This record gives sequence, structure tokens and C-alpha cells, in this order.
Amino acid sequence: MPGEVLLRILHISHTGLPDSRIEKTAATAKKNGHRLFFVGGRPSRPDSSSVFEQVLYRPVGNDLNLALNPLVKRRWLATIDAVHPDIVHAHNAHVARYLLGTDYPVVYDDHEFWSKQTHMYTDRRLPRGLASRPMAYLLPKWERELLQTYPTITVHPKIAELHRRICRWVGVTQNFPSMSQVSFLEDRYERSGIVYVGSDFFATRYLPARNMKGIGKVLKFSVIHGLPHPEMMESLMHYRIGITPWLPHPIHIYTSSNKNFEYLHAGLQVVVNYLLKKSFTDATYVHAFHDYSDIRQVIKSIRETDPRAIMEHARRNFVWEKQEQVIRDAYRVA
Repeated sequence: MPGEVLLRILHISHTGLPDSRIEKTAATAKKNGHRLFFVGGRPSRPDSSSVFEQVLYRPVGNDLNLALNPLVKRRWLATIDAVHPDIVHAHNAHVARYLLGTDYPVVYDDHEFWSKQTHMYTDRRLPRGLASRPMAYLLPKWERELLQTYPTITVHPKIAELHRRICRWVGVTQNFPSMSQVSFLEDRYERSGIVYVGSDFFATRYLPARNMKGIGKVLKFSVIHGLPHPEMMESLMHYRIGITPWLPHPIHIYTSSNKNFEYLHAGLQVVVNYLLKKSFTDATYVHAFHDYSDIRQVIKSIRETDPRAIMEHARRNFVWEKQEQVIRDAYRVA
């Protein structure tokens, strides 16, 4: 933008790359000429986006080290000082809280609404559960401190409503695909069948908010996992219906799952539980089940629809670029 001051923007996360949300956020700033840097707590894959000028790895260890080891915090702050950023875009609460008490302008990016996600740590089996247990108590405290201190971006309007009770500025960027991720798609295939995107069926057990126990007994569908994003999107276009058959969980009312938007961009009707459907600000082409006793009937009742109409609807309503001003405004406030 003319007259805009060019900034050194550092993204930090206790995770690594690739991370579609982090990379899309950084790409938004890069369009305006800003310089982008990343520090992660896990090694980044070589095939990650090149949007960052420099990618650094600072290991955080297990959850106990991440939460309580002062050496980990000192190493992260030393790395941040070495980058000398004008703004720190801090993703998730785990390392974002290292910035509390510093003079850096910070934007806190709340991917997960961590105070509502403590089950992710209390539900883990021993011995890993012992190292994770402090997170269940610390994350809500860190989240509140961050919200009280920094402008915040989150993933859903319903989360923003709650955050605004204690945060001076809250913006929303939902987990929509960017146009570059979907613009190449063309409806040129015969479609049939049902598909799920994700690695959940290859895990040793389901996460509490992604529980699909028993789904295989009532429904047959394909699973896509491990493909590069363009190939995954192309593969989706052979199907008529995309499902996210997670059994209802309270966190779903605040969930903005990118797979459901990807289904729509590929021209698929979408089937989710009734809480996930409520999380859509526009639920056209989205159908809800209550439990597995009615999911087959819900799918059977879906009428044939021109996939091009679904794709056009998704392009009008669910693309990342429509939210980019939120990121610019957050940096201005910070």
C-alpha cells in the first residue's frame, strides 16, 4: 500500500512448518513488501512455503519443558532479539506468552481457543500424560494474560465474542483456503461416493474432539491422507460428498475446520454434526447429523447439485483474501 512502513515481521509457534494458516498470514504481509521470518519449536520440512526470508528452529522439548523450563524461554527470547522484529505475530499461547513483559509489539493469533481445549492434555495416556498435565492448568491462564495485553486474531466469530469481553481488539480470520490453493480447480470429473480428508484413522486412537468410533460400521467412504495439497484438492473432485463425521463435542461450536471449506471449494456437499454446522456463518450446502443413527438418512436425503454452483458459492464466501484487511488492521493496532 502506498506510504506504508515496511516491517520486519516475525512469526513464532511451538509447532513447525508447513502450517497453512501461518503461511497464508505471512503471505498477506509479504504482498505489501514486509520482510517475514519464522521461529518454530519443531523442525520445518524442506517442502514448506518459501514465504519466509529465514526459518529458525528452537526446540521446546516435551510439554513440561515448554511450560516450566526457564532455559527454553531464554533461548527463544534470545532468538527473537537476534531477529530484531518490528512486530511479533505469535501463534498459539505456548510460546506467545514468552513475549509478556517485553517491549515488542505483538499480535496474538489464537488458533485453537486453548482454554476450551484442555482435554487435549488431560486425556493423554501415561507417561506422556504426566508431562502434559500442567498445560491443562496453565493454558487458560496464559490465554487470558495474552488477551488482556495484545490485539488478537482468532478463527471464529463465536470465539471473538467471548474474547472481546477482556481483549481491547479482536479480529477474525477463518481457516479458508487462499485463491492460489483453489483457483486451478475445474469441474471435469464424474462424481460419486463419500470422502474424508485427514490422518485420524491412522492414529492409535481418536482425539476427544475428533471421535469417530463406530463410523465404519454404519458408513462406507474413502479416506485421503498424505497428499500434497494440490493433489488432495484434485482428488476430492471425484466425490459428491465430503464428511467430517466427528461425534458432537462442545468445542465444535467454536471450530473452523479447513477441510470443510476445502470440500466446498472442490464442489462437494458437506456433512457434519449439528454443532459443527452451527459454526458456519453460511451453511448453504452443509448438512447436519446428530449421531450415527441418522447420518445415513442425512446423506441419502442430499439432492444432486451442480458442483459448479457449490464451487462458485465457496469462491464468493470462503476465500482467505476476503479477510486480509483484518491482518493489516491487527498490525496497525499493535
